[in-house]
Amino acid sequence: MDSGATGILVNLGNKYATGRWWQAGPCPAGSETDKTPDNLTSGDRAALQAIFGDVIAPAFDDLPAYGDGPLCNPRGLTALGAHAINAMIDRGMLIETDHMSAKARDAALDILEVRHYSGVVTSHSWGGMTSQQRIQDLGGFVAPSAKDSPDFVGSWDMARDMAPAGAPFGVGFGSDMNGLAHQAEPRGASANPVTYPYRTFDGGTTMGRQRSGSRVYDINTDGVPHYGLFPDYVEDLRKQAGNQVVTDLANGAETYLQMWARADAFVGG
Repeated sequence: MDSGATGILVNLGNKYATGRWWQAGPCPAGSETDKTPDNLTSGDRAALQAIFGDVIAPAFDDLPAYGDGPLCNPRGLTALGAHAINAMIDRGMLIETDHMSAKARDAALDILEVRHYSGVVTSHSWGGMTSQQRIQDLGGFVAPSAKDSPDFVGSWDMARDMAPAGAPFGVGFGSDMNGLAHQAEPRGASANPVTYPYRTFDGGTTMGRQRSGSRVYDINTDGVPHYGLFPDYVEDLRKQAGNQVVTDLANGAETYLQMWARADAFVGG
């Protein structure tokens, strides 16, 4: 589930595809939480009908009324789902947990821990700290969401603190740009902004402001509106957290490949 405008739109898609709105209920004691879906207001209904027309009007005949959060998706891992997780482990496949409900993610991690399997990924930090710690303890790979750069620095710092002692460490980042994710806003970097031109972390390239046609972009004022600003995003991270965050991003590919190699070589468990 999701909250905000994204959640309302996807919930409507769920209703259209399955005939049901999302179900949500109390979260199990001690569990992580899912994002709490928002109720559809009359304004939301009017906006959606303006976009899609009256064809979707029947969907609004039984609008759900969600209570105050935190709420959770009551659907967890089915017996077939548990079979699929085990079959993936048997084949050395990588398992991504971000797109599971909190209840399903918890059950999937139980299986992974019993089998001591490290081929697991959180691709844009959809779970909470508890599941991320479990993933890192297994030797899985962490890729925080490429959200506003101060938030990413916080997520990176947390992942570094939770890394098992002596294990190689590297991170990635997931933009989810092909989905409905919000990309990084400018941080209002009046203090220590990205200064152009700058040199890439390996010293190999001098980077000026990105140009697309007649449009000139500056991460200090534009954020990350498209893929071409990701080098500037990395430089913005460096300006806030120093060279270590860039080193850990540069080590991300090797850390991921080592995790993948362990999964590919996994036998039994």
